[in-house]
Amino acid sequence: ALGAGLVPILCVGEDAAEREEGHTEAVVLGQVAYALAGLPAGQVARVVIAYEPVWAIGTGTPATPADAQAVAAAIRGLLARLHGVEVAGQVRILYGGSVKPDNIAGFMVQPDIDGALVGGASLDGAAFAELVRRGAAAREGTA
Repeated sequence: ALGAGLVPILCVGEDAAEREEGHTEAVVLGQVAYALAGLPAGQVARVVIAYEPVWAIGTGTPATPADAQAVAAAIRGLLARLHGVEVAGQVRILYGGSVKPDNIAGFMVQPDIDGALVGGASLDGAAFAELVRRGAAAREGTA
């Protein structure tokens, strides 16, 4: 994908059992390390990583912004250890998993979450536009 000029989005996340057992970080970091193994730093910097907990997809129950931030920070920390701080800062990390207009702001103010991977909430044009507006306002500090 990178060789063809495409921007790959790597979706990672744990299922409900892994979460309940306290294995979220180990599972997610293992997925990231496996997927990016062998890629040079310049290519890693162009990958978008979406933390999308399987248990949250389409359920209406997202991770808390604090939990999503903790996972995003762990991903960024892994990238820094493997490829350096500069590359880690260039990788965009998104949160996906029951993102809606009423919860987007909480995710967008987190320091390691750069955006959202929106699923079902994108099917209603007006709701999606509101989600984008609220997300941008939160990011800009005008929410």
